[in-house]
Amino acid sequence: MLEYLKVFQKSFDFLLWLKPTVQRFAKVHKYSLGIQLENESLQFLRQIARANLKKGDKSELINECFVSFETIKILIRLSREYKLLTVKQYQHAIGMLLEIGKLLGGWSKKFTI
Repeated sequence: MLEYLKVFQKSFDFLLWLKPTVQRFAKVHKYSLGIQLENESLQFLRQIARANLKKGDKSELINECFVSFETIKILIRLSREYKLLTVKQYQHAIGMLLEIGKLLGGWSKKFTI
């Protein structure tokens, strides 16, 4: 069921890209900022799954997804500010996140009044 949900698939693809990228972070950041980024991305996937599986009104759960999504964007920006991501990696991450954000926004509109 989840494999057909585009926002889940794109978020999963982001996590697949993120994991090896974080492994190349400097040690001091890999085990702090990197772990937070990975954990928040996994949490985001869990929230998408939870919202998708919920019967009835999904709007509250989708709003929780937005909080995690915004947190991921902040952590990616911090990673760039600390020069843990190259310009090319940052642009790739932002491109992926923009696409996920559009899908999440469309999903949200479907379930709000």
